Amino acid sequence: MSDCCFSVRAVRRAVLLSLAVILCAGAAVAGNAPDFKLKDLNGNWFRLNDHVGEVVYVNFWATWCVPCRRELPHLQQLSDELGDKGLLVVGVNTDSAQNTSKIKPYVKRQQVSFLTVLDPDNNVLDAYNPTRDLPYAVLIDQQGNIKKTYQGYRTGDEEFLKKDILALLGDTEGPESPAETEDPAGE
Repeated sequence: MSDCCFSVRAVRRAVLLSLAVILCAGAAVAGNAPDFKLKDLNGNWFRLNDHVGEVVYVNFWATWCVPCRRELPHLQQLSDELGDKGLLVVGVNTDSAQNTSKIKPYVKRQQVSFLTVLDPDNNVLDAYNPTRDLPYAVLIDQQGNIKKTYQGYRTGDEEFLKKDILALLGDTEGPESPAETEDPAGE
Protein backbone atom coordinates (compact mmCIF):
# COMPACT_ATOMS: atom_id res chain seq x y z
CA MET A 1 0.00 0.00 0.00
CA SER A 2 2.76 2.47 0.84
CA ASP A 3 4.51 1.72 -2.48
CA CYS A 4 1.30 2.61 -4.31
CA CYS A 5 0.89 5.85 -2.39
CA PHE A 6 4.53 6.72 -2.97
CA SER A 7 4.02 6.18 -6.71
CA VAL A 8 0.97 8.38 -6.76
CA ARG A 9 2.81 11.09 -4.82
CA ALA A 10 5.82 10.83 -7.12
CA VAL A 11 3.60 11.09 -10.19
CA ARG A 12 1.76 14.09 -8.69
CA ARG A 13 5.07 15.80 -7.94
CA ALA A 14 6.31 15.13 -11.46
CA VAL A 15 3.10 16.51 -12.97
CA LEU A 16 3.22 19.63 -10.77
CA LEU A 17 6.88 20.17 -11.62
CA SER A 18 6.11 19.79 -15.33
CA LEU A 19 3.29 22.32 -15.07
CA ALA A 20 5.56 24.75 -13.25
CA VAL A 21 8.18 24.43 -15.99
CA ILE A 22 5.56 25.00 -18.70
CA LEU A 23 4.15 28.06 -16.91
CA CYS A 24 7.62 29.53 -16.41
CA ALA A 25 8.46 28.99 -20.06
CA GLY A 26 5.25 30.76 -21.04
CA ALA A 27 6.09 33.67 -18.76
CA ALA A 28 9.38 34.17 -20.58
CA VAL A 29 7.48 34.61 -23.83
CA ALA A 30 4.81 36.99 -22.52
CA GLY A 31 5.43 40.64 -21.87
CA ASN A 32 7.79 43.17 -23.34
CA ALA A 33 10.17 42.03 -26.04
CA PRO A 34 13.78 42.44 -24.89
CA ASP A 35 15.26 45.51 -26.54
CA PHE A 36 18.32 45.05 -28.71
CA LYS A 37 20.63 47.16 -30.83
CA LEU A 38 22.40 45.57 -33.81
CA LYS A 39 24.08 46.81 -36.98
CA ASP A 40 22.44 46.24 -40.34
CA LEU A 41 24.25 45.16 -43.51
CA ASN A 42 25.31 48.75 -44.22
CA GLY A 43 26.73 49.36 -40.74
CA ASN A 44 23.76 51.39 -39.48
CA TRP A 45 22.37 50.74 -36.02
CA PHE A 46 18.89 49.28 -35.57
CA ARG A 47 17.23 49.43 -32.15
CA LEU A 48 14.03 47.47 -31.55
CA ASN A 49 12.54 49.95 -29.06
CA ASP A 50 12.66 52.66 -31.73
CA HIS A 51 9.81 50.80 -33.45
CA VAL A 52 7.17 50.74 -30.73
CA GLY A 53 3.94 51.61 -32.53
CA GLU A 54 4.59 49.13 -35.33
CA VAL A 55 3.93 45.43 -35.58
CA VAL A 56 7.40 43.88 -35.76
CA TYR A 57 8.23 40.37 -36.93
CA VAL A 58 11.75 39.44 -35.83
CA ASN A 59 13.06 36.39 -37.67
CA PHE A 60 16.31 34.70 -36.63
CA TRP A 61 18.03 32.87 -39.48
CA ALA A 62 21.39 31.75 -40.88
CA THR A 63 22.78 31.21 -44.37
CA TRP A 64 23.43 27.52 -43.69
CA CYS A 65 19.83 26.87 -42.54
CA VAL A 66 17.77 25.20 -45.28
CA PRO A 67 14.32 25.92 -43.76
CA CYS A 68 15.43 29.55 -43.34
CA ARG A 69 16.25 29.73 -47.05
CA ARG A 70 12.80 28.39 -47.94
CA GLU A 71 11.09 30.86 -45.62
CA LEU A 72 12.86 34.05 -46.77
CA PRO A 73 10.83 34.59 -49.99
CA HIS A 74 7.59 34.33 -48.01
CA LEU A 75 8.82 36.86 -45.48
CA GLN A 76 9.78 39.18 -48.32
CA GLN A 77 6.28 38.84 -49.74
CA LEU A 78 4.72 39.66 -46.36
CA SER A 79 7.01 42.67 -46.01
CA ASP A 80 6.08 43.90 -49.49
CA GLU A 81 2.38 43.34 -48.95
CA LEU A 82 1.97 44.60 -45.37
CA GLY A 83 4.86 47.00 -44.86
CA ASP A 84 2.76 50.04 -45.70
CA LYS A 85 0.07 48.85 -43.25
CA GLY A 86 2.45 48.96 -40.29
CA LEU A 87 4.45 45.70 -40.44
CA LEU A 88 8.22 45.78 -40.03
CA VAL A 89 10.04 42.55 -40.86
CA VAL A 90 13.51 42.31 -39.32
CA GLY A 91 15.79 39.44 -40.23
CA VAL A 92 18.40 38.74 -37.58
CA ASN A 93 21.26 36.84 -39.17
CA THR A 94 23.06 34.59 -36.69
CA ASP A 95 26.06 33.53 -38.79
CA SER A 96 29.41 33.85 -37.04
CA ALA A 97 31.61 36.94 -37.53
CA GLN A 98 33.91 34.99 -39.88
CA ASN A 99 30.98 34.62 -42.32
CA THR A 100 29.83 38.25 -42.20
CA SER A 101 31.23 39.03 -45.66
CA LYS A 102 29.03 36.29 -47.17
CA ILE A 103 25.74 37.58 -45.78
CA LYS A 104 25.19 40.66 -47.96
CA PRO A 105 25.71 38.72 -51.25
CA TYR A 106 23.48 35.92 -49.91
CA VAL A 107 20.67 38.37 -49.12
CA LYS A 108 21.01 39.90 -52.58
CA ARG A 109 20.86 36.46 -54.27
CA GLN A 110 17.74 35.63 -52.24
CA GLN A 111 16.21 38.98 -53.31
CA VAL A 112 15.58 40.01 -49.71
CA SER A 113 15.05 43.73 -49.24
CA PHE A 114 13.57 43.78 -45.73
CA LEU A 115 15.90 44.90 -42.96
CA THR A 116 18.66 42.44 -42.08
CA VAL A 117 20.74 42.94 -38.93
CA LEU A 118 23.73 40.97 -37.71
CA ASP A 119 23.99 39.01 -34.45
CA PRO A 120 27.34 37.20 -34.92
CA ASP A 121 27.76 36.43 -31.19
CA ASN A 122 24.15 35.25 -30.91
CA ASN A 123 23.55 37.46 -27.87
CA VAL A 124 20.14 38.57 -29.12
CA LEU A 125 19.23 35.05 -30.23
CA ASP A 126 20.10 33.79 -26.75
CA ALA A 127 17.87 36.43 -25.16
CA TYR A 128 14.91 35.28 -27.24
CA ASN A 129 15.68 31.60 -27.83
CA PRO A 130 18.45 30.03 -25.73
CA THR A 131 18.08 26.69 -27.57
CA ARG A 132 19.19 28.50 -30.75
CA ASP A 133 16.71 26.67 -32.96
CA LEU A 134 16.46 28.16 -36.45
CA PRO A 135 14.47 29.59 -37.96
CA TYR A 136 12.93 31.17 -34.91
CA ALA A 137 10.75 34.26 -34.82
CA VAL A 138 8.70 36.48 -32.57
CA LEU A 139 5.71 38.60 -33.46
CA ILE A 140 5.66 41.83 -31.46
CA ASP A 141 2.63 44.09 -31.15
CA GLN A 142 2.49 47.88 -31.33
CA GLN A 143 3.08 48.18 -27.58
CA GLY A 144 6.31 46.15 -27.76
CA ASN A 145 4.83 42.94 -26.33
CA ILE A 146 5.62 39.50 -27.70
CA LYS A 147 2.32 38.10 -28.94
CA LYS A 148 3.52 34.84 -30.48
CA THR A 149 6.66 32.84 -31.20
CA TYR A 150 7.36 30.64 -34.21
CA GLN A 151 9.84 27.78 -34.27
CA GLY A 152 10.92 26.14 -37.51
CA TYR A 153 9.32 26.52 -40.92
CA ARG A 154 7.12 24.27 -43.01
CA THR A 155 5.49 25.17 -46.31
CA GLY A 156 2.18 26.85 -45.55
CA ASP A 157 3.27 28.37 -42.23
CA GLU A 158 3.27 31.78 -43.90
CA GLU A 159 -0.53 31.68 -44.17
CA PHE A 160 -0.89 31.28 -40.40
CA LEU A 161 1.68 34.01 -39.85
CA LYS A 162 -0.16 36.38 -42.18
CA LYS A 163 -3.40 35.78 -40.29
CA ASP A 164 -1.64 36.54 -36.96
CA ILE A 165 -0.09 39.72 -38.39
CA LEU A 166 -3.37 40.95 -39.85
CA ALA A 167 -5.07 40.44 -36.49
CA LEU A 168 -2.46 42.66 -34.81
CA LEU A 169 -2.72 45.25 -37.55
CA GLY A 170 -6.47 45.33 -36.98
CA ASP A 171 -7.11 44.43 -40.60
CA THR A 172 -10.65 43.17 -40.69
CA GLU A 173 -10.96 43.91 -44.37
CA GLY A 174 -11.82 40.95 -46.44
CA PRO A 175 -13.66 40.34 -49.66
CA GLU A 176 -16.70 42.53 -49.77
CA SER A 177 -20.00 40.72 -49.54
CA PRO A 178 -22.27 40.99 -52.59
CA ALA A 179 -24.73 43.08 -50.57
CA GLU A 180 -22.02 45.69 -49.96
CA THR A 181 -21.07 45.98 -53.62
CA GLU A 182 -24.56 46.15 -55.09
CA ASP A 183 -26.18 49.47 -55.82
CA PRO A 184 -29.07 49.85 -53.36
CA ALA A 185 -31.18 51.48 -56.05
CA GLY A 186 -30.63 48.46 -58.28
CA GLU A 187 -28.87 50.54 -60.95
